Amino acid sequence: MQSRRDFLKLLGMAVGASFTGCGDGGGVDFVDGGGGSAPIAYRFIPLASSGGVLPRSTILTRASDEAAPFLGGVMINDRRHVCFHANDTTGRKGVFEVDYDAAGSTSELKHLIQEGDVLPDGTLVDDVSGGYLNNEDELVFVVKNPDADASLHVSRGGGTFERMFKEYEAISSECTLDGDLQPEVGLADNGDLLFVCCCKNQEGTALGEALCYTPKDTASDTVRLLTENELLPGSNCAIRTFGFCEIGNDGSYLVQGCAAPVEADPTSDSQNIPASYLACGRVGENLEVLVADPSLGISGAIQGSVYMAARLGDSGYGFVCQTDSDKTQLYLNKKKLLDAASDGTGSVTPRGQRIVSMFPPVFGPNGLMLVQVFTTDGTEILAYDGQAFSTVLAQGDIIDGRVVAMILFGCLPHGINAYGEFAMVVEYSNGESAVVLGMPV
Repeated sequence: MQSRRDFLKLLGMAVGASFTGCGDGGGVDFVDGGGGSAPIAYRFIPLASSGGVLPRSTILTRASDEAAPFLGGVMINDRRHVCFHANDTTGRKGVFEVDYDAAGSTSELKHLIQEGDVLPDGTLVDDVSGGYLNNEDELVFVVKNPDADASLHVSRGGGTFERMFKEYEAISSECTLDGDLQPEVGLADNGDLLFVCCCKNQEGTALGEALCYTPKDTASDTVRLLTENELLPGSNCAIRTFGFCEIGNDGSYLVQGCAAPVEADPTSDSQNIPASYLACGRVGENLEVLVADPSLGISGAIQGSVYMAARLGDSGYGFVCQTDSDKTQLYLNKKKLLDAASDGTGSVTPRGQRIVSMFPPVFGPNGLMLVQVFTTDGTEILAYDGQAFSTVLAQGDIIDGRVVAMILFGCLPHGINAYGEFAMVVEYSNGESAVVLGMPV
């Protein structure tokens, strides 16, 4: 990537939970490259390329420009619509759409939202979050104006962006927003929405951060699912922050953040510092802690830290767990699938490379899961079908006559659709880059 600031923003999209850094990690587990039913043969179609013309006659940045053309944030849905974050040569960041059909034929690029736009409610766009695209063509973003005031906007079926609510607004009888609307949101296909914001109760008392649930696009029915200072189940640890969150059509959800023991231990500095947790639940039911930092003392959870965004799919949930400063592990539900280690002792990819780190997994149809791994020799996208891994793309492969030098995949949740098609950002060895579609053949 050409700009360190843009690369860090990309990592922020992948990390999700308001933490910093991507862990590496360990153990040895050889990966089976055959015997499964995952689609291992793909053709790759460039959808938008650096230096190309954007809608409204602006130009995507080129390899020679200071800012990277693409920020890595790419989403795809079952209607074969692809949304991606990009920079133009005027320095304005925005989100654009390209559509395609089953044959791989593509539409012209469409403008969705960009810095400098004035939205229908009068909001001047100064910053746009990673956002969420669902299969019903609903698209939500947290938008900040030049005064850093945040509001949540939704576009339905390709229409204009409408404001659902903003900071410091009473949106329901139970939920009065009290500032600090976070950029991470979760959106189900049925319109259910999860978001994080500071709140007040009905008496006007500040509650701190809350995980809020809006059913079926109806802001007036918003309720608080969890609130800062509530205890995590099975512990004496209080929630301090919320970060990445995701919700399914059945009301199941994931949330991660930080917690700390309610009673400080005067003899321990580490136990008094908020530490990470990952939890799952269903609206109206009890929460379960899946992963907890050892300092939280939650024995029933997997011991470790989750710094990158966990992901929810039809077959369950996936996450990357950091067990120490040099080791991470990929889990599907509570089953460990891969180890990564910066010392070269991690799992081996189907192409024989040791894994040193990983991006968050992304779920597709029929239990298909894709994950980008970084190896001692570069990077690969691996497909897992419930039985075995296979490599679908790797650094050094050829796309459209050019050598792949870097891949960015999995920075946002909705990276695969029901047909097993996925979208990513690819940088080539000649410095050019593109948003690329992978289609099973």
